[in-house]
Amino acid sequence: MNEFLKSINFRHACKLFNGQRIPKETFTEILEVGRLAPSSFGVEPTRMVVVQSKEAKEALKPLCWNQEQITTASEVVIYKTLIKDIIPKSAYLDSQVQRKTQNTEILEGFYNALQGHLKARGYLSTENIFHWGALQTYIMATYMVAYASYLGIDTCYIEGFDKEKVEKYLNLDTTKEQVALVLCFGYRAKEQQPRFRLKLDEIIEYK
Repeated sequence: MNEFLKSINFRHACKLFNGQRIPKETFTEILEVGRLAPSSFGVEPTRMVVVQSKEAKEALKPLCWNQEQITTASEVVIYKTLIKDIIPKSAYLDSQVQRKTQNTEILEGFYNALQGHLKARGYLSTENIFHWGALQTYIMATYMVAYASYLGIDTCYIEGFDKEKVEKYLNLDTTKEQVALVLCFGYRAKEQQPRFRLKLDEIIEYK
């Protein structure tokens, strides 16, 4: 088995970390992998809040169903998605496209394609655009988890949290950005439990 597949088998939902800190340079590499992750239409809607202090973790824990991962992890990353800025014709989207070209026809073509994509999937509203943005946060988070596992660092996705309370804690204007995911990084306190997965032939069909 190659080293990457070994690291994927190493990954599990770590429910208790040992409190050991990840070296700053190493965690910066993990953040860089997230920055380089793909996003739909290249809009890069994800923003991160890295929670490191004991005080901040203790404040966050009751907002995340009192899960032990929050206070035992080395770093806790709160993933946010932009809202208003990823609705077509925003100044932010203009700037994203204009990094690549100043051609107005290309810009208009981008907006037509993006608007068609969002409309077809029912995302073209302030309320529903969150769901599209949240999909992009999971792409970034998964890249970071895979790289962390390759380095021998444990992780745990946290979906059990009170979204409104976490947003209030961060003092967010939810018309501009909203919380999509919480993810813990650190080192396991206990050995990994057996993990069960369906076989390939149970989840794949070929045409």
